Amino acid sequence: MSDVRYCPACGAQVSANERFCGVCGSRMEVPPAAPTVPVGGGPTQVLPPEPAGTAFGVPPSSTVLPAKRGLPVWAIVLAVVGGLVVVGCMAIFGLVSIFGDQISSTPTTRPTSGSGAGGIVPPPLRPSSEPTDLPTATAANITGGIVGVISADASVVRTAEAATAQAASAAAQVEAEVATLIASAKLIFSDAFVDNRNAWFTGVFEEIETDKIEDGVFKVQWSARGTSYELYEVRKFTNFIVEVDCLVYQGGGDGSCSLVFDQENDVGFYKYEVFDDYYRLFVVGSSGDPIMLSEGDPVGIVKAGDVNRLRVIRQGAQIRIFLNGTLLDTLSDSTYQGGKIGVSTNCYNDAGGVEIWFDNFSIWELP
Repeated sequence: MSDVRYCPACGAQVSANERFCGVCGSRMEVPPAAPTVPVGGGPTQVLPPEPAGTAFGVPPSSTVLPAKRGLPVWAIVLAVVGGLVVVGCMAIFGLVSIFGDQISSTPTTRPTSGSGAGGIVPPPLRPSSEPTDLPTATAANITGGIVGVISADASVVRTAEAATAQAASAAAQVEAEVATLIASAKLIFSDAFVDNRNAWFTGVFEEIETDKIEDGVFKVQWSARGTSYELYEVRKFTNFIVEVDCLVYQGGGDGSCSLVFDQENDVGFYKYEVFDDYYRLFVVGSSGDPIMLSEGDPVGIVKAGDVNRLRVIRQGAQIRIFLNGTLLDTLSDSTYQGGKIGVSTNCYNDAGGVEIWFDNFSIWELP
């Protein structure tokens, strides 16, 4: 009997006396005893066993690779992925079971243009019952339309009050000074225009200007764009105070009232002009452009559509201009020193439609 066997699992050769395969470890079966077959009536003969079959079709003479122990790589990867999926599902299930009552199954409605800019849902408004530390807007802390917080000591209010008091004090001081000047000055001329005793020009001038004195005022009407002035022709002045009451009766911003002074024929003069929203003092020469000396917006001082009082005080090189008793500016200029004084009207509309009224024109001479 042969001493060589073949493993039924991997086909490797195994010795007859080995019970396990030395290659794959498979258990070797013990072969059954060979049957005895009588031949020719003679003594029995033991037949050798048939060769064992090949494993997986590999012949005994072929080189056989040792069997792989454990699971293949693709099986391990599949097992890991499957495990992760299971763990993930279990985690989601746990979250839903814990927070399920806080998750709405209804999708959020897209906000309309009225609910927020650029499609962004604005945060909810603060509940009215929730206290707020923002100050309540009152008349005491509203300035220029902006709500502000006033400190407990109200220093801002006191500063504003002090500035107002200081301005009022300065204005009162100026008025007192003017009253003193007038008291020391000599009234040279005054006209309330109750009649035309001072022989002002009346009638139509160059077909665009109509002058008349009626109802106690001197009226100048314009039917086109133009400028004119009426002078006190009797004498010239160097140091003086001049005042006049003026009303743009018709034409609004297209018309203005003016005082002219230090006027010399063919030389030039100063002109102080007041509109409903603007004033200016400038020098007019016989040639060249006017020279601006002062200008501004008399907001809070001018009376638009009402009577305004213009005043000029000239002392040497110093010129002071007033509107309704308020000093607008003080400056020094010696372009002209002495001349005639008068009133002026101006229409800045080509179609005219401007009417200017004058009253209480007075001139004082200062020592």
